[in-house]
Amino acid sequence: MKQFIRRWLLRQLSTKLILTLLLLLLLTITVISTIYYQSSAGIIADNVRASTKQSAKQSADYLSLLLTIGSDMGQQIFRDTRIQQVIQEEALGNITVDQKFNHKDTVDAILNNVMYTSSFVRSIYLLKEEGDSWGSGLFNTSKVARYTLNEHAWYNDVVNNRKDDLWLPLQYDPFSGGGENTELVLTFVKPFRNLETREAIGALVINLDGKVILQAIERIQLGKTGQFFVVNEDGQVVIASNPELWNDSIHDSSFDQRLRTIQTETSEFEIELNEVRSYVVTHMMNNDWRIVGTVPVDEIVSDIQQIQKTIWIYGSILLVLASVIGFQFSRRITSPLKKLMNQMREVEKSNFTALTEVTSQDEIGQLSRRFNQMVRQIEMLIIQVNQVEAKKREAEMRALRHQINPHFLYNTLASIRWMIKFDKTEGAYNGISSLVELMEASMEKKGVFCSIQDELDLLEKYMVIQRFRYGAQIRLEVECEESILDLQIPRMLLQPIVENAIFHGIAPKPEGGIVKISFVRMASGNEDKLLIRIMDDGLGIAEHKKAELLKPTMLKKSGMFGIGLNHVNETIQLYYGSQSGVFIDSVDGHGTTIGLELILGVGENYAV
Repeated sequence: MKQFIRRWLLRQLSTKLILTLLLLLLLTITVISTIYYQSSAGIIADNVRASTKQSAKQSADYLSLLLTIGSDMGQQIFRDTRIQQVIQEEALGNITVDQKFNHKDTVDAILNNVMYTSSFVRSIYLLKEEGDSWGSGLFNTSKVARYTLNEHAWYNDVVNNRKDDLWLPLQYDPFSGGGENTELVLTFVKPFRNLETREAIGALVINLDGKVILQAIERIQLGKTGQFFVVNEDGQVVIASNPELWNDSIHDSSFDQRLRTIQTETSEFEIELNEVRSYVVTHMMNNDWRIVGTVPVDEIVSDIQQIQKTIWIYGSILLVLASVIGFQFSRRITSPLKKLMNQMREVEKSNFTALTEVTSQDEIGQLSRRFNQMVRQIEMLIIQVNQVEAKKREAEMRALRHQINPHFLYNTLASIRWMIKFDKTEGAYNGISSLVELMEASMEKKGVFCSIQDELDLLEKYMVIQRFRYGAQIRLEVECEESILDLQIPRMLLQPIVENAIFHGIAPKPEGGIVKISFVRMASGNEDKLLIRIMDDGLGIAEHKKAELLKPTMLKKSGMFGIGLNHVNETIQLYYGSQSGVFIDSVDGHGTTIGLELILGVGENYAV
């Protein structure tokens, strides 16, 4: 049993660290306590106070410089002409996918270039509640979407012109990286405006390096338990070594009232804090913030010089002993961590086969296993992204291939050939003219999207050729409100379905038939969608075929009818999300209705 407990304890990295640190601390505290009680107490060390005040002044000047860098950089970005040009172009609307990517690349590059001009700046963001946000470094747009900016007071204050700029307390950056706690930052926020309209379109966020800022106050030593922190003009703690003090407030307390009565730049005084008599030193910064240090008075009462000499003697001995023990112990901890770091460098080079070897059961071993899982998940995500992009490109290429249906073109040209052979030159001429008009209308269009009006014009040209081929008994009727004729939809979205309706449904009937197209735009809650129905009074679809028709495996085996629907279905889901798509309603012998449902709130490329 004892052996089992011993093995279990040694498997825990925290246990190893605690046992070693406790041993060293116990030895150190015993020696120092003995020395302390053998030394005589002295008076309050004026030299310590003078040194502390000087250090506080230096840290305050250093922090003031960092804050000035943040505010100056905000002005530089705010007036950048290239960013303003992007903002004004997006304000005009009708931005294509390529333009959006170009805008993002342009703004991200500018922010990165500005960020790299100062080693104190960790990241820069342009955050907007609506539309795309931009950022430098490891900016994560999905985190912005989850953050819900308009629910936070700081965002509303700058966007609604309640404050021209503000500083947030130290925090872990909520908008970068893949985890919850990433980089420690001190954040400067100011409204970002369209200089042409003076409208605040979002918030400009500049994150200063929180570690550098903490180092500025942690390097000031004030007793054993003394601490330094920075409060703003409202009594809010914005910088502190202790994370529990971040965003804390001393407003309206006796401590705050005493600080407000100070008129000099640097001051020191004693006050009761939590029923403990404490020594306080404070220095005013350039922006009306104060750096404040507190320590119990008892901690700075001693004969510092005598204790310093004795501590240096025994401390040197303990330092050598602790160095030997610490070196041996650290080798056992750092060796696997170095291996893990080497594997991380390989992953940075996109080598996803770089998996670390798990050799222990403690926290380092668990970290190695998590690292291996993370690498596998990243590799899978990259594969999925590549598949989605490939599918998008394939759909766009199919859209181009479907602009003129090869089967339709072949059949039309065959009919024209026989007319020429039998000297029906007028009919052949009319057929070729209609075909040329359709091809010209199709080829002159650029881009993936077009308006509903353009799509209907193309269908009218297409129907001229269909009537030439099948006779005047084939008709096309359209129901569409004028207000949505300018709505953008993917090009050649309707032609494959109309062709299917004519070829498979109406053409086999001697008396011909009608193809009806209706457009309805609906708004329900936060959802905006467009319903398109293509109805024919043709032969319909057998029930057993209808149930299988929209399955991907069946679509590829169903001839041109299946390929056309598959193209339309994939195109809709690609640009409007997986909840959009195609549905079929048909009764064998009584016509077919093909419905298209487009969730406009999901698509990124439609415009009114």
